[in-house]
Amino acid sequence: MNTEHLNQNIDPAANQDAGEKTFTQDDVNRIVQDRLAKDREKASKELGEREQELAKREFRLNSRQKLIDRGYPEDILDALNCNSEKEFDNALDIIDRLIKERTPSEEEKAEIEARMKAAASAPKFTDKSEPRRSIADPIRRAMNL
Repeated sequence: MNTEHLNQNIDPAANQDAGEKTFTQDDVNRIVQDRLAKDREKASKELGEREQELAKREFRLNSRQKLIDRGYPEDILDALNCNSEKEFDNALDIIDRLIKERTPSEEEKAEIEARMKAAASAPKFTDKSEPRRSIADPIRRAMNL
């Protein structure tokens, strides 16, 4: 029985009748070209994604360095718009302007310091040597206080 089964698989005429498809050289060339094109497209896509990721990392490092150069903590990098260099620079300019607006000038610092000194040297109204109301207060006497 085993030999009959083997003979059936070896017989080429039987294989053609079983529905096996034979390919011409043009068919094989077309299939290979299709597969090569798909592989190239996939490799190109992966390369593009890697390039984008690398560009994003490089931009982030450059942005971090800009923050450090301007004297800002690098922790605020996540809070800033890092989609493009122009948008990032605009965000840094806004921060610079806000800090400049809220930082007092030298004249304002001198004025604040003068106020603080004047307030420190002003007489204190906490002198407890003399009571505020005299003992002869008629209301206190009426209530026996």
